[in-house]
Amino acid sequence: MATDVGDPDYLLHFAGRISRYALRLPDFRTSGDDVLTEQIHDRIADLGDLLTVLAFEHYLQRQEAARFPHWDTQARRRGTAALTGAAQPVGHALADLGAVVERLGFLHETAEYAPTAEHTDAVRSARDVIRGRLASARSHLNAAARRLSEDAEQLLDPPGKNRHTHGVAPFHAPASTACLPPAPHPPSPSR
Repeated sequence: MATDVGDPDYLLHFAGRISRYALRLPDFRTSGDDVLTEQIHDRIADLGDLLTVLAFEHYLQRQEAARFPHWDTQARRRGTAALTGAAQPVGHALADLGAVVERLGFLHETAEYAPTAEHTDAVRSARDVIRGRLASARSHLNAAARRLSEDAEQLLDPPGKNRHTHGVAPFHAPASTACLPPAPHPPSPSR
């Protein structure tokens, strides 16, 4: 049987994992280029693995639903949607780190250039991009973790019973599905 994505603790596990990755992003002010290069390499590997796991979870849940329809509960579908909803911000964070790698390559290439005003400005600009992209990656990861935590809370306290929603739709559905009605309840077994 597949993992139980309908279990809020499973979503919280991923939220914690994503939060830890956000915390492990380096602080450019205190890391030299060599240390930063190594740390970025490690974080890209972490996020690439995480994105693979999120995609696999979706694949696995679809396969399990086809093979064992009675396991395909609303909670599992909502949990799957919550996990796959983390894929985009994780991907954005990964893209931010890709931009950091590109700028680190620029800094490496130009390290031996004559210190002209133009070179100094280019280096300053590259470092500003690195700082901005690290902050953006951290923000994307924190948003993904926060969203998964909120979705886990929704699984613990389903809509209609949750006094904390204040009219907000449960789960953060993409705009393309936000207008869909709630899934119908399965028919009661006849006697």
